[in-house]
Amino acid sequence: MIRGKKTAAGTVAAVVMAAGLGLITAGPAEAAGAKFKCTSEVHLDLGRPKAISKCKKSSSGKKVSKHRVVLVCDVVRGRGTPHDIPWTVFGPWKKPGEKSTVMCGFSSFTRSWKVETRA
Repeated sequence: MIRGKKTAAGTVAAVVMAAGLGLITAGPAEAAGAKFKCTSEVHLDLGRPKAISKCKKSSSGKKVSKHRVVLVCDVVRGRGTPHDIPWTVFGPWKKPGEKSTVMCGFSSFTRSWKVETRA
């Protein structure tokens, strides 16, 4: 019984170690030659414009090390004579597998959005 537990524990340790080595070696190889296609989308979250950018692997894409979303909002200022002021909000730089998210403030409308990348 004890020998069976030791064998099972050794097998589990070998599988976990092999999976860990696979993740370690996959990172640099993925960053070195992989190409990505980045997209962005905008929707309302509790009445506030929210933009999200994400990058997926693609053979027709380009080399990307980091990406972020840029959201341009029209902020309404003034009570008697309201006027719009364009306000640019930048999301955090993220790796290709992660999402970059940014939101405008209240009393804002979406003017434009885009994805910025670093090679």
